[in-house]
Amino acid sequence: MSPELEKQLFEKYPEIFADANKSPQESCMAFGLEVGDGWYNLLDTALRLIQSHIDIEKRRGREIEQVVFEQVKEKFGMLTIYHRGGDEYTRGVLRMAEEISRHTCEECGKPGYPSSKGWIRTLCDEHHAKYNT
Repeated sequence: MSPELEKQLFEKYPEIFADANKSPQESCMAFGLEVGDGWYNLLDTALRLIQSHIDIEKRRGREIEQVVFEQVKEKFGMLTIYHRGGDEYTRGVLRMAEEISRHTCEECGKPGYPSSKGWIRTLCDEHHAKYNT
């Protein structure tokens, strides 16, 4: 992800990206968000749902361990997030985001589909043509 968009997410969700400033020996988040800009809105929505849920539950007196991302990357054409903390709701949001990414161009956010040859990436027709020529 571009440094500008990554910075926006890190600033909006500091609790979730608590490991972002750690060294590579301590956390894979040191490498940043290893995905394309097209998944920015998908990540932003999932993060907003997760952090809102945690904040609301804490105000209600229910203890939910803060979700902290350990790594965010593309794997087999799909958003893949390793994390700690959370509950069934937060895990469901992350599973849904991962599934939606399989149908969202990683470069631009338009509807896409996984490539069938070479490195598997989920791209729209335009980006498939650009990267598969």
